Amino acid sequence: MAVWCLTISHRTAPLVQRESLALTPEQQATLAATLAGNGGESAILTTCNRLELYWLTPPGPDVAAVYTALANITDVETLLIQQIARIASGEAAARHLCRVAAGLESQVLGEPEILGQVRQAQEAARAAGTLGPVLDRLFTLAITAGKRARAETAISRGPGSVAHAAVQLAAKRLGGLSSRRVFILGAGSTGRLVAHIVRSSHPAWLGIANRTRARAEAVASAVGAVVVPWEARLQPLIDADVLLVATGASTPVITAADLAPILAQRHGHPLVIIDLALPRNADPAIALLPHVYLADLDALHDICREGLAARVAAIPQVEAFVEEAVAAFQEWERARAVSAQIAALCAWAEQVRIAEAQKALRKLQHLSERDRDVVLGLSQGLVHKLLHRPIATLRAHSDDPTLSEAVKLLFALDQIPLTS
Repeated sequence: MAVWCLTISHRTAPLVQRESLALTPEQQATLAATLAGNGGESAILTTCNRLELYWLTPPGPDVAAVYTALANITDVETLLIQQIARIASGEAAARHLCRVAAGLESQVLGEPEILGQVRQAQEAARAAGTLGPVLDRLFTLAITAGKRARAETAISRGPGSVAHAAVQLAAKRLGGLSSRRVFILGAGSTGRLVAHIVRSSHPAWLGIANRTRARAEAVASAVGAVVVPWEARLQPLIDADVLLVATGASTPVITAADLAPILAQRHGHPLVIIDLALPRNADPAIALLPHVYLADLDALHDICREGLAARVAAIPQVEAFVEEAVAAFQEWERARAVSAQIAALCAWAEQVRIAEAQKALRKLQHLSERDRDVVLGLSQGLVHKLLHRPIATLRAHSDDPTLSEAVKLLFALDQIPLTS
């Protein structure tokens, strides 16, 4: 079965279109089950900058069915999805996932967070029961390539993540954060990361708010921040210098109408707002307000150019790691296919052996139990001896598709169920 991949990313679609395809956990579970079909495999990778669907066919759905399923779940027109999606299969799909895990496909080259997100996608698929042996092997090899890329090259040097870029952008706008008041909305994975990065800049004040107060308290305890009740989230903006927004809300949690009366109390003091969320959590109209600087995910790319030369220089070595992973996956696939073919060949031979042995024994009713066992043993020995060389040759030449196809044709193995 071939691995298929549908990807929509910053390379294929603007932020506004990617926002419309942001999936809730419930939507991901429904789509994963659809992709897996009846006994197939699937995994979904969803991040701020990409939505990627991986599945095996058959018995999973064809590409047209995947377009339709995604459109039905998100209410995005099928035609638009077809225009902004990219499809790959087989070796190309395997290579793409390995490149993603290695940071080669990120908006910020070498972004470290994507490796953890690939691992989370693997674990989510495992928990949902849609991660079979093929995708499990592919994701594991992709993660290994990503680990090597970060450990053995400079692909992740400098501000390589969106979170680092956001904090550095804020510092650049304000001339540093050491004497500034920084407020964070959101205590999820991005919010936690941002909080730790900001703390290393030693701000004068660091506050955090989250709909679930316990999560905000956990982050605040780790970084020494002040917890602000969600209902009072606008109050700190009277004095704050920076607002970093990273919640999981599907609509803006701060609007231009919210900020207008607050700005009147700031007396022209500049406010930097950086929205790291997808969908966007800060109303785009905020950018039109006076003395406010607003940046979203698409605006964070420039700050990440620092250290780009070192990361670019590492690309050939990282690509070599990727190719090693792809080759290892292909070798595993061939070995798995040969093992299944050998199992089918043995199953066919065993069926023939049993049928012929029973036919002979029916004609030899006078034999003692011991003699009957001798006949059965003879039949088993003949089968083992006859199959030994063909099986050994198949294993030794698993990379030769012509030999494998010849065996399949000669013994009509397509008519025998393969085992995994």
